[in-house]
Amino acid sequence: MGPPTSSALGPARAAPPSLKLEASARALWAIAVPIILAELSETILEATDTAFLGRFGTLELAAVGLGAAIYEVAVFFTFGLADAIQIVAARRAGQERPAAIGDAFVHGASLLLVTSVAVLLFLRLGAQHVTPWLIHSDAVRAGVDAYVGILAYAAVFHCLNMAYGALYVGIGRTRVLVGATLVLALSNVVLDYLLIFGHAGLPRLGIAGAALGSLIAEVTAFLYFTVGAVAAGDARRFGLFRLRALDGKLARLMLTIAWPAALERLLGTGRWVAFFLILERLGETPLAVANVVHAVYALLLLPVGGLAEAVCTTVSNLIGQARHTRLGALVRRTAGWALVAALPIVALVLVAPRLPLAVFTADPEVLRRGAGCLRVLGCAMAVVIPAELVCGAVMGTGDTRTMLALQLVLAVAMLGGAYAAGPLLGLPLEAVWASEIVGWAACLALCYALLRGGRWNRVAI
Repeated sequence: MGPPTSSALGPARAAPPSLKLEASARALWAIAVPIILAELSETILEATDTAFLGRFGTLELAAVGLGAAIYEVAVFFTFGLADAIQIVAARRAGQERPAAIGDAFVHGASLLLVTSVAVLLFLRLGAQHVTPWLIHSDAVRAGVDAYVGILAYAAVFHCLNMAYGALYVGIGRTRVLVGATLVLALSNVVLDYLLIFGHAGLPRLGIAGAALGSLIAEVTAFLYFTVGAVAAGDARRFGLFRLRALDGKLARLMLTIAWPAALERLLGTGRWVAFFLILERLGETPLAVANVVHAVYALLLLPVGGLAEAVCTTVSNLIGQARHTRLGALVRRTAGWALVAALPIVALVLVAPRLPLAVFTADPEVLRRGAGCLRVLGCAMAVVIPAELVCGAVMGTGDTRTMLALQLVLAVAMLGGAYAAGPLLGLPLEAVWASEIVGWAACLALCYALLRGGRWNRVAI
């Protein structure tokens, strides 16, 4: 008697979809578009928070910016751990090893949880001893302490949400991010409206209400991710909630990837802070122009950032498939698609730069001087787009130490050019912003040489 047929046992269970990714335009955009939408939602969310507190009071508006900056610095290492989860998960997906993907998630999430508890303790117990050194106004300092004291608890759920996000980007299932980001954004906006102003019978909490709204929104997003992972079968397939013994080798690997990636992101933030300080030496108007121009530039870079994340995931996946010979062609094709996709918005910036600037300011002097600077950045996109994508490919190889060195080259070239053009030579403001082209051109040349030279082969993941 032969083995029982599938009809005798019930319908056969469908095989799970392959975890291997293809280096095609369709596959890359399928990964990138949800990331872009998620980042756009977060950008809108930040603007909404600022708008609400701006209508509540000037003191609260000043305090929330400083509080958010302190929080971002406190959690900088968590971004490196999220990058580690993404890179290792993508590599294991290329190798078709679902259990190893779960191992990477659990170890990465555990490290993120430990880090988040350290951040919580610092923000609750240590930040109040740091703010007197940074903030002179007693009223603003009290607002910052109140905001950060509540936001400290959000750090735990924020880090766990980062772990989920890194997992789904790593395996190329980025559509999950759209739903999670919408849940986060909508709940935060509604809660901010209710808790900041005290609507619907709730107390009028001001800046504390903004922090409490963020905390509840992060908890809501965490529940969405967790329920979704169970409902989609991901928890079972990857063993996301299965207890494991600590794998010291895997933990060391993730920390080795994480610390340079975290410092690279911190250096990227510091680069813009230093650039603004250089412009502050030129006067209040150049600094005001910088804030507005940078806001528009950040929106221009959203699609590029999404594609760079897609390239990072695909490169790690292809290496896992032992198809590393496709990396050069992947980056070149993606850069071409990105340049074509960016043409309409770049054309707008070159032809009518005052239109996007007018969204952020009505000051005629800022509009006049900002128009030329924005045109320079429009031209810079021809260098920034391929450079960002090549950097994404280098990150996908797991060589985060090289990425840290490249970010340092970018920062030194850009800031050196800006200081020489502005304070030293007194050139027009457009020449100062042209330092962005200088920095990214140096970064692109080095990135491409390193990728072609096969230096990434020394990194074993």
